[in-house]
Amino acid sequence: MRWLDIIAAPWRGLLRRLINLWVRFSVAPPEPGQLGLPAAGVCYVLENELLLDEAMLDAACRLHGLPRPGTEAVLGVPRNLFGVRRYRDRLVRRPLPEVSPRLRRLVAGLLAEPDTDVTLVPVAVFWGRAPAREDSWLKLLFAEQWGLAGRLRRALVFLLHGRNVLVEFGQPMSLRELIGGQSREELAVRRASRLLRTHFRNVRAAVIGPDLSHRRSMVAQLLTTGPVRQAIDDEVAATGQRHARVRERARRYGLEIAADYSYPAILLFEKLLTWLWTRLYEGIDLHQIERLRDTARDHTLVYVPCHRSHMDYMILSYVVYKQGLAIPFIAAGINLNLPMIGPMLRRAGAFFIRRSFAGNALYTAVFRGYLSAMLSRGHPIEYFIEGTRSRTGRPLPHRAGMLSMTVHSYLCQPSRPLAFVPVYFGYEKLVEGQSYLSELSGQGKKKESILGLVRSLRTLREQFGRVQVSVGEPIELTALLDRHRADWREGVYSLDSRPAWLAALVDELGQEILVRINAAAVPNPVNLVALLLLAMPKQSMVERELVAQLELCLTLLRRAPWSMGDRLPSLDAGAMVRRAESLGLVLRHGHPLGDVIHMDEGRAVLATYFRNNVQHLLALHGLVACCYMNHRSLGLRRIRRLIRLVFPYVAGELRLPWDRRELRRALNDTLAAMADAGLLRPGRGGRIWSRARAGSASTAQLLVLGQTMMPTLQRYYLVIALLLQAGPGRLRRSELLDLAQQVAERLSLVFELHSPDFFDRAVLSVFVDGLRAQGILRVDSENRLHFDDDLRAVDEDARQILGAQIRQSLQQVISLQPPQATVEPEDEHDAAA
Repeated sequence: MRWLDIIAAPWRGLLRRLINLWVRFSVAPPEPGQLGLPAAGVCYVLENELLLDEAMLDAACRLHGLPRPGTEAVLGVPRNLFGVRRYRDRLVRRPLPEVSPRLRRLVAGLLAEPDTDVTLVPVAVFWGRAPAREDSWLKLLFAEQWGLAGRLRRALVFLLHGRNVLVEFGQPMSLRELIGGQSREELAVRRASRLLRTHFRNVRAAVIGPDLSHRRSMVAQLLTTGPVRQAIDDEVAATGQRHARVRERARRYGLEIAADYSYPAILLFEKLLTWLWTRLYEGIDLHQIERLRDTARDHTLVYVPCHRSHMDYMILSYVVYKQGLAIPFIAAGINLNLPMIGPMLRRAGAFFIRRSFAGNALYTAVFRGYLSAMLSRGHPIEYFIEGTRSRTGRPLPHRAGMLSMTVHSYLCQPSRPLAFVPVYFGYEKLVEGQSYLSELSGQGKKKESILGLVRSLRTLREQFGRVQVSVGEPIELTALLDRHRADWREGVYSLDSRPAWLAALVDELGQEILVRINAAAVPNPVNLVALLLLAMPKQSMVERELVAQLELCLTLLRRAPWSMGDRLPSLDAGAMVRRAESLGLVLRHGHPLGDVIHMDEGRAVLATYFRNNVQHLLALHGLVACCYMNHRSLGLRRIRRLIRLVFPYVAGELRLPWDRRELRRALNDTLAAMADAGLLRPGRGGRIWSRARAGSASTAQLLVLGQTMMPTLQRYYLVIALLLQAGPGRLRRSELLDLAQQVAERLSLVFELHSPDFFDRAVLSVFVDGLRAQGILRVDSENRLHFDDDLRAVDEDARQILGAQIRQSLQQVISLQPPQATVEPEDEHDAAA
């Protein structure tokens, strides 16, 4: 082999010069120097033992200051580099079945020297990232095993894709661990080679994705599947239409749904979005992004982000692509299938879904078949489980349809492990801010249109701050299935029938996704300033008091039971106020004794959106502070009882993660953090907790913290008061929600809360459903709500937190009128379920 290296040396130099002239490459992860490579004993492993790939690896190592490949001897092997797949070094290139001689010599060296080890660094080089098409004649023409065509293909790839190369560094591996204790050289070599091939196969699936079928070919295959054929036959029997006509309708449904992925379109979008983000945003900050790469190695990913803006799916696809992973196919609402826009989105990986499947069994069968085919092939998928964008900044209740179909498809064809990836988006300023403000003020939602898109181009003249993208902890579906149904592998499943236990599992999955999205939240200056100013009666604070309160929030967040890590703002408190001012969230009123920071009504309404993004992060601190609104000292047992009283309802609304046992630990951590911040003082060995005297600076800060959660508790008390005034069996659920919404809106007007979510029906509904889940409320056959002394006990405890003055104010606003008889509508369900 030494003489081959000597012959290849001039070619390596020529390739380095060509790469410098022509090639543009990126590296994943972006900082491979953080992989923690040892100073010696490092050997690089390429998927293909080719001079071109070796030259790319050398360029990447030189750029990032890593040990150069081929320059170090390891265990007597002269070059610290080998390839898993090797080829004959002749004019006609064919793959060699033998294992790399360098790998064999490394294994022999390890077996001869038991105290040594070699660190393998697998590196995959991707020239372009276009998934191959199963029906492409070009793939056949330029396949690697076609001898001369292999060299021709490499030349064409160098010219066509040399401006879009990805060098993917894998996690370092111990060769000794890789051979798994094998003492026989041949078995050890085979084991190491097999595991390395598996690694590269998984990396290729994560970065490029599986082979694609042409859109029309895939639709044609869908029409031949059993469930779709059965749906066509059922439609023919039910309507009497000709079979060919119904089949054609099914084909049109398939073409309406299916994506038409185009790699040139992806490259175009990458350039366009790079320009767009530069115009709109100051930057996109990534948090916990390593979770994507770690999970993608051996799972098919289903991205389930929160839905805050139309920018969400474009930002996520852009981030995923830049991280060197296959971009997901996105479930987009049919309302986005606009002229010109729809075909562009379809080529970028969007597939379209109707808002409702109700009454259309044929469409349901075609869509389920398409989704099942995509998942079984291993394509990453993305959809929003909330169904629509949140106009309040709070997570919306999940819709079961897509989740149910995803889990059901996996049960029918469990080809590759599936993982759901929650993703949090945080904005400092919304592109749709003005339309959201109109909708929050009572105007109707505007329908998407080409004209609306043209009007939105005006936003290109504005700046919208920074965007936070945070990846939550992935949820492995097999682990969830094992926990929920241990014998699920023994079942026989089909797409046209679902197991009875699936609905409960999907509900648990949806709840857990929302909890993990919130757990990944990243507070920005706008969030925290909005949280504090909205807690004040006139949405105003003296600047120095606001700065002190922000410093307190940052201190508490560093000790929060959420494990915030590096997700806190890098700015100090004073800079955060100036940041919110520069983005137009707040106004400044100059004064010789200290400037006043305040919001007008329009800003206050929009600020509720940003407050609601992160209110949950300090919710437990706020609840503890509420306990001290009317008490200076409280026993630990009483604090725990008061928090346990309201926690199930607050957790349901704000998606808090702790169960009863975990809540006790989180509460202890919260009390300790508040004591360290000077807000509370423990006494009698921690059995008594006290605040400072009224009028002190620490008590003032504590009360402001309590005010961040007080509107939530007032809303709860309002619903309870309405129920108690009406009496058991008098109100139906819809009547209670109508009445509570009207009274809450009146209360918002009287006290100038400027918070439309205070009387949001969906938020009120979550509390009423929580009362039912806790057994406080019961529903009879006529859908009337019944309760007993348990509700009165809740009312008594709520009185201790709210205090007499607030209760009297609420009672003055509440004016219960005899409800008119209405027919209780059936609970809405996502038709896709």
